[in-house]
Amino acid sequence: MPSNKQIPDYCRQVAEQIRWKRACPAVVQELEQHLLDQQEAYLDQGYGEEEAARMAVEQMGDARQVGQALNRAHRPQTPWFPLVATVGLLLMGALLQTTLAQQPMPLISYAVAAVLFSAGYFCNISWLGKHAMEIYLGVLAFSTVMLIGSEPVDGAAVFQLSPMQLQLCYLALVFPVVYGLFLYGMKGLGTRGMVYGALAYFPFALILLAVPTMSGLLIYTFAAWAMLAVTIRKNWFSVPGRNRIWNIFVPVIFPAFALTGAFLSVKGTRLQVFLSPWQDSVDTGRVYCLLRDAVAQAALRGEGRADLSVIPTLSENYVLLYGIQRFGLGAFAVLMLLILGIGMFCIVRGMQQRTMLGTLLVLAAALTFVLQAFAYAYANLGYGLWDALSFPFLSRGNTALLLDSLLLGCMLSVLRTGVWLRDTEPQKYGIKLLGIEKR
Repeated sequence: MPSNKQIPDYCRQVAEQIRWKRACPAVVQELEQHLLDQQEAYLDQGYGEEEAARMAVEQMGDARQVGQALNRAHRPQTPWFPLVATVGLLLMGALLQTTLAQQPMPLISYAVAAVLFSAGYFCNISWLGKHAMEIYLGVLAFSTVMLIGSEPVDGAAVFQLSPMQLQLCYLALVFPVVYGLFLYGMKGLGTRGMVYGALAYFPFALILLAVPTMSGLLIYTFAAWAMLAVTIRKNWFSVPGRNRIWNIFVPVIFPAFALTGAFLSVKGTRLQVFLSPWQDSVDTGRVYCLLRDAVAQAALRGEGRADLSVIPTLSENYVLLYGIQRFGLGAFAVLMLLILGIGMFCIVRGMQQRTMLGTLLVLAAALTFVLQAFAYAYANLGYGLWDALSFPFLSRGNTALLLDSLLLGCMLSVLRTGVWLRDTEPQKYGIKLLGIEKR
């Protein structure tokens, strides 16, 4: 048998025993490299090329047994804690919304959400990396068209497509992941990549300012800032040492821009009402007072004494307040600790990923998930300076429910398969459209 056939044939026989086909390419690549290194060692000892290849294969052992051992060692690593917690939140949300609506219609939305969550969980995340720039440009174009064609409803942009309507504030749930993909496309471009990465933040930020959704802008900004900071810290842009001054300057741009825009959006009257809600007994101040009074009348455990029938849009905007009155502040604290625990678990595991793509996707999804939940909870306590988006899986709103389900599914997919996820070169088409050439 020719020497150039022995090692590939051996690797093929090993690969036949590995059931998880997504892991096969990486496993076979590592095995082949090990065999080639061993063959090189035998060549240095004076053996012929064919004999060296044969000895390297024999030293490794029987291909079937090696393949079965690798099959046992290389299986998807199910992230049980966030997976079980997410499924539990979906079930809790379905029960809660069915109870509030007093009809089974919400179950349809949650069934679709479960399908999207499963699709994200079992999808091939590497596809997102290959089409990173096309996804960024596509989402940017789609969002711009939606904004131009939207109509103002209660001060917010809504895109009407009968019989459906899309509240554009929920684009804030998508933008962090898409921005992370743009950063991934800038890998290895040096200072140019870092500058382009900073500039890529602003189109989505301006869209959120125009919607407007200040809570969405701040969520997107914090997630984008964290991803850019991690990218710079790990030097994925490959910035030369003399240009490290950018490491400090570039990430500061984001929070400065977002906080300035957010606080400029708060008129003097609204800020005054937020600080002294009892002075406005008709509009926003009245809602603040009702929310704070309801929280004050809640029990630590069990049902509270507040009358929730006076709270407007309870099932849409204040579903956590219902839970506080029904089950107590203790249950609310446990829920928020669970959300924080899921987020921290995923962020830590995301920072341990071997790839830039895996790390950025997990950071984007986890930060969006946690910040979205805490912004909603803060508003439910009567202290929301800006309108909140929604609480993941629990509050009413089909768009947010479906996006959150797909987002969390993709994040857990990275944690499940990330050990064998590989950074791949993005398609050149999107890079050329931006006028960026990799050298």
